[in-house]
Amino acid sequence: MKLRQHWKAYVIGIVALVVVLAVGGPFVYSRWIAPEAAAPLAVGSSQVAAPTGELASAYTVGAGSEAGYRVGELLGGQRVDAVGRTPDVSGTVSLSGTAVTAGEVTVQMSTVTSDQGRRDGQFTGNIMETARYPTSTFTLTGPIDLGADFANGGQATVTAAGTLTVKDVTREVSFPLTAVRDGAGIDVSGSIPVTFTDFGIEPPSIGDFVRVDPTGQVEFLLALAPRS
Repeated sequence: MKLRQHWKAYVIGIVALVVVLAVGGPFVYSRWIAPEAAAPLAVGSSQVAAPTGELASAYTVGAGSEAGYRVGELLGGQRVDAVGRTPDVSGTVSLSGTAVTAGEVTVQMSTVTSDQGRRDGQFTGNIMETARYPTSTFTLTGPIDLGADFANGGQATVTAAGTLTVKDVTREVSFPLTAVRDGAGIDVSGSIPVTFTDFGIEPPSIGDFVRVDPTGQVEFLLALAPRS
């Protein structure tokens, strides 16, 4: 009889522990274990030098540039931000005075990484299929006037319109970006809102335990250097 009671208490204890881990585990992870999500990419996050010389007519995306994603995840009822980034960004931008007349930026998707290796494996594999679709590209489709103050070092915030190509699917996008002169170069940052299914991407989920939001942001910080 005593053995049966002990066995019953043991089973109840195990069940209670499983419940606590299932309910409380994600809360503990999201509040105290998971690294704090990186801040959004933005101009001025590094030292900005006073503008030097006239604006160039052509710039190249250079060292210090970053791009990636930010998306919300629901982990066992607890919300966390997933952020992945890569420095493998290339492209060119053309100016006429303070007007941006053309621009194209390409991101190498296979090197986008977050703080979780398992997430990265899913990202480069089933989600983005980077072996088949190695790059994503934004192309400007209309001119942007940065304004007279920009040439003298003022910060400009404008709306950009263009096309975003992800997994060989191209969609029109419009979003605000911010630009500031940094010595002889220009720093540009912004975020593009995306709905994943627009690009044929199904947000992954594991039952009701892990769910990824259907929308997110493509973030970027471009360090533009005058083309020689």
